[in-house]
Amino acid sequence: MRKYAFIFAPILFGLLGGCAGQSDFTVETVAEYNSLFSREDGWTGGDVAFSLPLGENRILWLFGDTWIGKVRGGKHVDSEFINNTIAIQEGKEPSKIKIDFYYSVKNGKHSSFMVPDDGKGFFWPDHGGVRIERGLYLVMNRIARNSVGGDALDFKEIGLTMARIPNPEDHPSKWRIIQRDIPWTGSLPGGNKIAFGYPLLQAGGMVYIYGMEMEKTGDRHLLLARAPEDSLDDFKSWRFYSAGKWQDDFTKASRLADRLGAELSVSYQPVLSEYVAVYTERGLSKNIMLRFAPAPEGPWSRPYIVYECPEADWDKDYFCYAAKGHSELSRTDDELLISYVCNAHDFWKMAADARIYRPKFIRVRFRKSFGASAL
Repeated sequence: MRKYAFIFAPILFGLLGGCAGQSDFTVETVAEYNSLFSREDGWTGGDVAFSLPLGENRILWLFGDTWIGKVRGGKHVDSEFINNTIAIQEGKEPSKIKIDFYYSVKNGKHSSFMVPDDGKGFFWPDHGGVRIERGLYLVMNRIARNSVGGDALDFKEIGLTMARIPNPEDHPSKWRIIQRDIPWTGSLPGGNKIAFGYPLLQAGGMVYIYGMEMEKTGDRHLLLARAPEDSLDDFKSWRFYSAGKWQDDFTKASRLADRLGAELSVSYQPVLSEYVAVYTERGLSKNIMLRFAPAPEGPWSRPYIVYECPEADWDKDYFCYAAKGHSELSRTDDELLISYVCNAHDFWKMAADARIYRPKFIRVRFRKSFGASAL
């Protein structure tokens, strides 16, 4: 494993608006998890890579567009490209991990694990979920593709759907998936779009549901809602954080942070006694970012660059995205496992390079109390 010890120069954090001490954390690549998803038969690549604990030492992985087939000579061959898959990991010790991938097969062809009940668009499970007493809840991004085989970014988001699975302890082929569209989406005066249903965070008998306000420029601002655990899928129970209070108008939610990615994670970091948000800077960047807060609603620190993804420099057509943390896979209280994905704008270039379009992993180890309290 290659290790990095970061020393933050004043010029860097002058640009970011923060400052930090020397060697506040170290970063290392994680060969064992990179190898886990470097596969040449069956499931051979996918993005999103959200994970959450199912209990009994089982971890659920969620993937967006996925390659199913073969990798030969470093290229995808005899393969199909489907919209989503899942995997169940058993165990956390790298040498003993067992992982199985799940998707559907119809008329002899592979197809997505989850599809919209009404047949409109398809699902990307890029907002994660939460396992609580009433079952497993997943938030699905409903997508429509503008073209096939063209630019990787030629798609549009057409809604968010919450899927409740009351029997996640069963084999995935027997899951009962109950779908309900999340109503808290729309446009604000001035044209900015707003949506709730981004990562879910369980804390203190509540489920916190992050949201985004999206500007026409592409900038994204973090918002927040919450609901009692026992009524998460009763959307009328959701309350939205506005100017220090919880109220029922989602259009009045306060901005908590900016320059976020379309995908992110929020988890509690025990050694810091703080929450950590992980994301790719502005969604598409070589920079993986961290922010820290003492509570789910903040106040959130300024951003820190924790890692620069080297794959972004392999080819001018490549880009990196989908950074997120995996706190349930951390070995100690002072570390956080983080994944990201790199892709190519040209679909066929991505198909010809199986080194990309599969999750890559780093491990961040915090050396002292470093976070919002350090600012």
